[in-house]
Amino acid sequence: MLNGEGLVGRVTSVTPDTATVLLADSRAEVVGAAVAPSGQLGSVTGPGVTASGSGLMRLQMLSSAAVLKPGQELVTSASEHDRPFVPGVPIGVITKLVSVNGALTEAAEVRPFVDFTALGIVGVVIVPPKHDPRFSALPPLPHPGPTVTVTVTARPRTAAAGSSPNPTPGG
Repeated sequence: MLNGEGLVGRVTSVTPDTATVLLADSRAEVVGAAVAPSGQLGSVTGPGVTASGSGLMRLQMLSSAAVLKPGQELVTSASEHDRPFVPGVPIGVITKLVSVNGALTEAAEVRPFVDFTALGIVGVVIVPPKHDPRFSALPPLPHPGPTVTVTVTARPRTAAAGSSPNPTPGG
């Protein structure tokens, strides 16, 4: 399931009138993720219900060669037969790297694009995309502000009193 911001969760059961959804921010959910633009793979888990209410998810990378930095964005990685998740659905953005003693791979906190406390209309993917959209569904990066340009104009020095502005050779 998704909404206009990104991944909401997955449908676990249906009846003629209802669908039960496991939200992506659930501690019980594990979502395969790809980091933009490198494509490195990891898994994201939700915080579940926490006293702090931070709502931050946790990313654990699969490869020890993966390098993370705050600001990188995540999308769902392809699941086998596109189940339970279709590829390319925005998940969130890395806010902070997390150090775990003895860990062989990097970990990070992720702020989800979806506000799980204010869900409205959601959609269910019935037919997966024919091709992996990779990172094309990520929100556009913010346009940087104008670049400040400083122009320095050189001015000729004024001659000191008693000196000639145009010195003569040998003079």
